[in-house]
Amino acid sequence: MGDIVPLKTGKGTARDQLLEMAAHQARVQGKSLAQYLRELQAQIERKGEGGTAPRPLTARVPCEQYVYLTRREVGLFFDQVIDLRDRTLFGTMYYFGLRASEVGLLLREHVNLRTRRIYIPRLKGGIPGEKVMTADCRRLLQSYLQSRRDALPYLFPSRNARPISRKRLDALFRHYARQAGLPPHKRHSHCLRHSIATHLLDAGQSLEYVQDHLGHRSIKSTGVYAKISDAKRERVAAQTQLAREVAKIGTKRGRGPTQRPSCA
Repeated sequence: MGDIVPLKTGKGTARDQLLEMAAHQARVQGKSLAQYLRELQAQIERKGEGGTAPRPLTARVPCEQYVYLTRREVGLFFDQVIDLRDRTLFGTMYYFGLRASEVGLLLREHVNLRTRRIYIPRLKGGIPGEKVMTADCRRLLQSYLQSRRDALPYLFPSRNARPISRKRLDALFRHYARQAGLPPHKRHSHCLRHSIATHLLDAGQSLEYVQDHLGHRSIKSTGVYAKISDAKRERVAAQTQLAREVAKIGTKRGRGPTQRPSCA
C-alpha cells in the first residue's frame, strides 16, 4: 500500500473527506484511485483472516499524474471562479500548461499585450520561452492588469505582497473544484496542465507542438497524452476503417464451405 502521507482535508461531509484522502494517497503512490482502494480492501481482508499483512513497499512517486478534466469539467470549474485575479491565474495555468510552482515565477514584464506574447518560465528541467496568447487569454490578462492598483512586479501576488504560493494556489483550486462538483481525484491544480495537453491533441495538434507548448525536453514525456486522447482514438479508428491494409470482417460470410467445421 505504501507509506501514508498526511493530508489536511478541507470542509465537507465525512464521505467527501474520506474520498479526498484516498485520492491523495493514490496520487502519492502513483496509482489510480480504483487500484488504491482495491489494495486497501485486500489488506483489510488479509488482516481480518488473521494473516500478517506484507511489509509496505516504498511509495513510488512519479513525476506526472495523468488525470485531466474534460472540456465540460473545465467549464464547470471556471463557472465557479468569479474573482478576476483567480480567473486569470487559473486561465493562464490552463492555456500554457503551468505547474503550480511555476505560477509564482511569472512577472508583469513577462506579458506583452501589444505583441500577444508571454514569457513562460519552467521548472523540473523544462524549456522556458515565449508563447503566443490566444485572443481570449490576451483579453483576460489585459482586464486583470488594468484592474491592478499596485506596483508589484509579480503577475499574481498574494495579499502579503509576495508571489502566490503553491500551497495557497492548491487550496484555491480545491475550493473551486469542490464547488463545481468535480470528482475528488480531480481536485488538484496539476489537472489543468494535463487537460490542455489532452485538449490540444484532441484538437488535432501534433505531439511536437504539444511538446513545445509544455516545455518538455523529450517527446517521450509528451507521448503519454496521445494514449489518453479520446479524439485521437476516434481519428485512428476512422483511419483504420478506411485503410486497405486492414482486413474487413463483415456480418455475413462470403464464399466458402457450407458446413460448420467440427470441433475436436
